[in-house]
Amino acid sequence: MTTMTPGANIPLSASRLVVEVTAPKALDVSALLLTAAGKVRSDADFVFYNQPTGPGVAHRPASAGVPDAITVDTAGVPADIDKVVVTASLDDGGAFAGTEPTATVRDAASGTVLATFTPPKLNTETALIVVEIYRRQGAWKLRAVGQGYANG
Repeated sequence: MTTMTPGANIPLSASRLVVEVTAPKALDVSALLLTAAGKVRSDADFVFYNQPTGPGVAHRPASAGVPDAITVDTAGVPADIDKVVVTASLDDGGAFAGTEPTATVRDAASGTVLATFTPPKLNTETALIVVEIYRRQGAWKLRAVGQGYANG
């Protein structure tokens, strides 16, 4: 298992991944499928609780003791998608100050933890890019981001 810092990246040995994001407060976790231009192709590239599936990507809602999660099957991600961005916001709409989330990335088949990432101290951010699963020279990698936005 790798503990990641902002900007760090690692190669992914698994083709199916689960990204669980936890925090002391309830979260809304989503995924965006982005092209090389950094854009979604259509609304179908937004995966969240009201639209729980997209090409190669699925949202799992939180339930008793199980956090919100995004599952990525890299073999099912369309060739024109360069990255899957996992985002989080607080369910109550507030800022992340004092509520640092942690992403745990697992091999979906075995449950083995591949990496964890907790962004550094957050303040007024209401939306956060947690991690990116991206293609690089034909291989999939994971990047720890931790970039937040105060205006959502």
